[in-house]
Amino acid sequence: MLVPRVLASSPKVIATEWVTGTPFSRIIADGARAERDEAGRLLSEFHFSSPARVGLLHADPHPGNFLLLPDGRLSVIDFGAVARLPEGLPPTMGRMLRLAIEDRSEELLELLRDERFVQPDQDLRAEDVHAYLAPFVDPARTEKFHFTRAWLQQQAERVGDLRSPDFRTARMLNLPPDYLLIHRVTLGATGILCQLDAEVAARDIIARWQPGFAD
Repeated sequence: MLVPRVLASSPKVIATEWVTGTPFSRIIADGARAERDEAGRLLSEFHFSSPARVGLLHADPHPGNFLLLPDGRLSVIDFGAVARLPEGLPPTMGRMLRLAIEDRSEELLELLRDERFVQPDQDLRAEDVHAYLAPFVDPARTEKFHFTRAWLQQQAERVGDLRSPDFRTARMLNLPPDYLLIHRVTLGATGILCQLDAEVAARDIIARWQPGFAD
């Protein structure tokens, strides 16, 4: 991976060295299958490994901020929005993923309550919480996952339907402040993967870099 070297800076402006590569927007538009998959792999590695490597999370994920270099590396630009995670990604996220993919719904609900993901005094059933969260963790269930616009649209429609049980479950859940930016960045990165139509070995990447998942 390449982060352009800073040449000059002020309180509000950073000037970096010029980098030439293929923008993800071009790969999304007309990239070959191998190029799409490799771009998706590199983006996934970057997203999950950065907090462990440098204690930071790039918080502005969109195709214009990522380039595929001629030598195969990923170049990341625009660090105007960054989340500081000095202790890395929270292990709770990994434990939630593990419990969800193993269908351990009672333990999952207990963990969510302990970590303040459930609003106080809400009478939630473990099976309803699992049904709501399970499709979101599909990328971690299989050796490789194909991120598609159709899959992302299906999830958006499922949780956005006012008549659905999943919508009612979502209203009883809570996102603690410490997780707000992480959640937004993860959704943004997932959106890019779906635009890339990339097939990625996400489970292996998560197991390597997400604390709590492989424990």
